[in-house]
Amino acid sequence: MKIITKHLILLMSVIGMLGAHPQMVLADDKGEFLNWNFKIGGEERVRYEFRRNFDFSNNQKDNGGQLLNRFKVNLTADLTDEYLNKVATVFIEGLDARDYGYQVKATSGQTDRFDLHQAFVTMYNILGSDVDVKLGRQELNYGEKRLIASPTWLNAVRSWDGAVIHYHKGGLYSDLIYGQNVQYQDEQFNTSSGNEILAGIYSGYQATAVSPLLEWYYLDQNDSRATSLIRRETAGGRIKIKTTADSKLDIEVPYQWGRTGTTASSKIVRAYAFHANFSKDFAELPWTPQMNIAYDEASGTQKPNSKYSNTFVPLYQTVHEPYGELDFFRWQNVRNPEFNVIFSPTAKFRFTPQVDFFWLQSKNDSWYNSAGTVVRTKLTGVRNPYVGTETSLRFYYDFTANIKLETGYAHFFSGGFVKDTGANDDADWIYSQLTLKF
Repeated sequence: MKIITKHLILLMSVIGMLGAHPQMVLADDKGEFLNWNFKIGGEERVRYEFRRNFDFSNNQKDNGGQLLNRFKVNLTADLTDEYLNKVATVFIEGLDARDYGYQVKATSGQTDRFDLHQAFVTMYNILGSDVDVKLGRQELNYGEKRLIASPTWLNAVRSWDGAVIHYHKGGLYSDLIYGQNVQYQDEQFNTSSGNEILAGIYSGYQATAVSPLLEWYYLDQNDSRATSLIRRETAGGRIKIKTTADSKLDIEVPYQWGRTGTTASSKIVRAYAFHANFSKDFAELPWTPQMNIAYDEASGTQKPNSKYSNTFVPLYQTVHEPYGELDFFRWQNVRNPEFNVIFSPTAKFRFTPQVDFFWLQSKNDSWYNSAGTVVRTKLTGVRNPYVGTETSLRFYYDFTANIKLETGYAHFFSGGFVKDTGANDDADWIYSQLTLKF
C-alpha cells in the first residue's frame, strides 16, 4: 500500500506542479516525506552547411549553404522518497526548429515552429517490483541506434506517443515497447496516428560494466499510411565484448520477414543485415588514438520481378555517422567497410579522419540514402556495384561540458555505379556547429 499511496500523491500533484517552487515537500498517510525537485534545462544549436554536387552533376546550379537552428527547453520534476529514491519523474520538452537555405532549398521537414516534443510520466518500481512504466510522448533509443533511434543530427528529432514497460533486475533488463510515430507539422500541433506503429520487446544482459553485453529483440512495424501496407517483423541479437584490456568487438545480426507493398502488389519480406566493429585504444601513444574498423552489410532484392522483397529496411534508425558523414547511404542494400581513428591531443580537443567504401549488396536493387529515398536505380544493362568512396575529417572542441564546437569536411569520390547511372561528378560537404546546453 505504501507504493500505491505514493503514486496516488504523484497523480494528484502533477496538475499544480508547474507553478511550484524548485522544491516542494509532501507527506503521505504514513508520515513519510516525498520531495518534488524541479529543474529547467535546454539546448541551443546552430549549424551551417555548404553542399556541392549532391546530385553528382557539375552542370546543375544547385550548390549552396544551409543554416539550421534548433532550440529545446524542458522541465524535469522528480518525486523522491525520504531515502532520495525516485518514485516518479515528469518530463516536458518543447522544440523549435528553423532551416534556412542559401542558393539551395531548405530541407523539407526540418522546420517546425515551437511544438511539444516530449511529455511523459515515469513511475519507478511499481508495487515494489523491478518494473518501471513510462507513458506519454517520448524519445526511443536502443542499442547502437541502428534500428530504433531518435537521431539528433537533423533538426527534427523523432518522438513517439506510447508506453514502455521496463523490467530490470541485476544485470538483466527488458523493455516492452509500444509507440506511434509523431509526424512533424509546421505551424500545427505534431500528432501521431494508429496508421504507423512500432511494437516489440528489447532485452539485454550484462553482469558488470566490464562483462560481455548481450542484447536480443523482436520488433513489429505496421505502416498503413497512404497506399502502403507494411508488416515488417525484425528479430536479432547483439554482442559486445572486450577482446583484450584495450580492445572491443561489437557484432549485431538482425533478420526481417513479413509483407510490404500495396494491396495490388504486396511482396513477401525476407531480408538480413550484419554489423561488426573492432575498436582498440592505444593509450600509451601520443594523442591516445582509438582505432575503429567496421563492416556493415544489408541485403537488397535479388529478383525484382519475384514475389520476394530481400531489401532490409533499418526501421527507425539513426542518421549521420554510422554509414559515412554525407548521409548518402544507410543500412539498406549496401556493403560498407569503414576505418577511422580518434585522436585526442588534449582533454578538450579531438579530431577524426575517416574513410568509407560503398558497394551495392545487390545490383538488382536501388541505392538508398539515410532517409530511405532512392538516389539512383538501374536494374538492367552494365552497372558496377561499386558506388564510391567517402573521406572525411572532423574536429571537436569542448569549451565546457555545456558549450561544444565541431566542424568538418567530407568528399565523395564517385564510383562505377554512379558513372553507369548518369552524372558522376564528385561531391563535397563542409559544416560547422555550435551547441550550448543549460
